[in-house]
Amino acid sequence: MNRPNDAFCLVFPMGIEAAPFLHCVEVKRRRHIGRATYREAFFERRSVLVVRSGIGPARAAEAIRALEMRPVAILSVGTAGSLVRDLGIGEFVVAAETIADTEPREAVVCASSLVTAVARACQAEGRPHRLGRIVTAGRAVITREDRSRLHHLTGACAVDMESHAIAVEARKLQIPFTAVRVISDDLNSPDLPDATSLRKAWRSPWKLPQELAAFLRWRLFLRDFRRAIRLLSPVLVRLIRSEACYFRD
Repeated sequence: MNRPNDAFCLVFPMGIEAAPFLHCVEVKRRRHIGRATYREAFFERRSVLVVRSGIGPARAAEAIRALEMRPVAILSVGTAGSLVRDLGIGEFVVAAETIADTEPREAVVCASSLVTAVARACQAEGRPHRLGRIVTAGRAVITREDRSRLHHLTGACAVDMESHAIAVEARKLQIPFTAVRVISDDLNSPDLPDATSLRKAWRSPWKLPQELAAFLRWRLFLRDFRRAIRLLSPVLVRLIRSEACYFRD
């Protein structure tokens, strides 16, 4: 990282999660570094850096380490799974802390001014939200039993696969950080089949009738996932329009 910048940095795991927001901005430059994609953009004369990191903590950390500019703040954006019964699909979690499932005693405290700014953006858009702890896992946490276990281990209300890794790198760089995640599946959602089982079913189409329930569960998940990601863009627009994201704690 060799040059300061006034850009607000948004890090999305997947392109599908970033796409609705990218429709709102003017992209001036796009480049690939390693496995990540970086878009320097403008929104109403404000500088925005949109990063597509890829899925998982390793790729998320790698994307931050490869930044060529020093943004004013970093926000981890995307979807998450709920770990508690009173947090449902479409609700937002703004990270007050992040933690890794492998190190449940070592939390990163997020920048309080940025946390407040994101929460106010959610409130202004009428989106139900809570401040809480997000845990980052190295693999998808699928079953209710695993999610309940993870909640009791970490005290987190939601799980993703990137935010804590980004938080650790942002802390090293002394850049303010938080995460905003929208719940795309909750404890009432049916357990998803593992990806390996689905791939085997596709390779053996004569087995598809037996796998119908699994495919229906994936279809339900994808429907909720797409609905959830559409909720992110208005909150991000509201946040960037406010002066609050250009803060110093």
